[in-house]
Amino acid sequence: MNNRVKKSLFVGLAALGFVAAAGAANANPASAKTYAKVVSNKTLTANATDRNVNFTGNSALYSKAGTLKGARVKASKTTLNGLASSTSSKNNVRAYRVATTNRGSVYYKVVTYDGQYRGWIYGGKTANVFGGDVESYSTTTDPKAAATTSSSNSSSATSTSTSNQTTGLTDAQKSATYKIATTGTSNDGTQVTYKTPAWTQYKQGRVITDSSKYKDATFKITDQTTRTREGDLWVKVEATDSANSAANGWIKFSGLTTGTTPTDNFDANKSVKIAYRDVTTGKTIDKTNAWTTASANTKQGDATTNNVDNSGRSLTDYLASVAAPSGYSYKLSSGTTVNPDLSNLTITPAATTAKFGDTLTVDVTPNAKATKVQYYYESAANGSIKPMSASDFAYGFPALTTDQQNSAFPSTTDSSDSFNVADYFGDTKTTNKFETALNAADNAHVAKAGSLTSPGTNNKTGNPHTGFFGTSFNNGNSRYFYVFNSADTISNNTPKQSKGATIKVVMQQFETNTQLPDKVNNQNGNTDYIAK
Repeated sequence: MNNRVKKSLFVGLAALGFVAAAGAANANPASAKTYAKVVSNKTLTANATDRNVNFTGNSALYSKAGTLKGARVKASKTTLNGLASSTSSKNNVRAYRVATTNRGSVYYKVVTYDGQYRGWIYGGKTANVFGGDVESYSTTTDPKAAATTSSSNSSSATSTSTSNQTTGLTDAQKSATYKIATTGTSNDGTQVTYKTPAWTQYKQGRVITDSSKYKDATFKITDQTTRTREGDLWVKVEATDSANSAANGWIKFSGLTTGTTPTDNFDANKSVKIAYRDVTTGKTIDKTNAWTTASANTKQGDATTNNVDNSGRSLTDYLASVAAPSGYSYKLSSGTTVNPDLSNLTITPAATTAKFGDTLTVDVTPNAKATKVQYYYESAANGSIKPMSASDFAYGFPALTTDQQNSAFPSTTDSSDSFNVADYFGDTKTTNKFETALNAADNAHVAKAGSLTSPGTNNKTGNPHTGFFGTSFNNGNSRYFYVFNSADTISNNTPKQSKGATIKVVMQQFETNTQLPDKVNNQNGNTDYIAK
């Protein structure tokens, strides 16, 4: 065969091979795997407490939606099964983002409370409805009913003992007063107080980190619940003395011991008892104090002159420095504070002639009733107002600390019995006392300029406004937002009010597409200032 024939044959065979390969390619389409694509990915806007979930253990946790290219396993099905049945609340789970693929599948981004596991998991076919491989989960449950509700202390069922109880409180336990059994810094649920029972809400930690200075404080119980995973009983405590209110919070019931209000340290050979008479009733109240000398060898009937206590205070100095009992103020004949020589106090008998073992009675007057508020809203300035309930706010009524409430409202201890509404609910630097306190409340939010719209219009606000998120609408894509309106608050109240009156606070309603942030708890905030 000559070279030309050889060359022709080679080219022919090569061409035939190319055609055959091309035919094979057209006859067998590529089998490469196709991946889903995300068409929506956004932050969940439901209340944080409604986004607690648990794993079902049907699939793994991924670095991204499991059907996306490059998705890696963050935790296996076996691991998630273990977390689902865990008896530690540290393994509670919070969902915070939701994504939908072009195949209609929903995935949630979740994190365990201890932060050890974070990733995406299949959540069914309907956004904002937990399904698929996660389910809604309540981190706390109501305690089982107590064996008896009798208040008798004769049976163990009604004992005030706190040892590892898992059932609800008996009537006797509800009415008892308690102390923290072992004070200190341990973060085990028994020595310090918490914003919520430990690990039952995401990133809600301790109220106090050291209870040592509350070793003598007594508390009453105002609420109770059980952690779902551990089954242990937690109680919400409130100090019987407002001076210790900074410790108010949740603690394990087993961390408490029954206690009573501390008794006066009175020794007739070394002390003088201080009693208080309510001038409005003429009766002596049940609160007393005692001054005790640091000197040795004194006895009942000796003059107190030239004696001092452990702080170096004479009896006169002590009386001039100690505050009146909670809920009362000294009845002063002049001035606004106690004179160092006690000349503007009524004391029987006179402090200057007191002897050890005596009881001195000081005149006091009950404080004025605290002014309260009721929230209202209007859809536009100068509009009609409608009453608001706690459910109108995304996180309930704004909570104010005791100090904020004291600064926002008229004093209950001065001699006046009325006040000008504009002096507290105005909009100048000297009259915006309520607004200043309100805007510093927990969960107050600064809405950026242009982020708020007046209801029913396209009119956007040109300045930032501090206010509070309300309920959602438009399928959860929008929320109401409430901002304090000073002018309309003043116009909807009588200019002069008696202390103890209820003021109508007017909030102007706006609309916003801003995402609802996680709830922020103020450790000392409460809603005591709102009329019930």
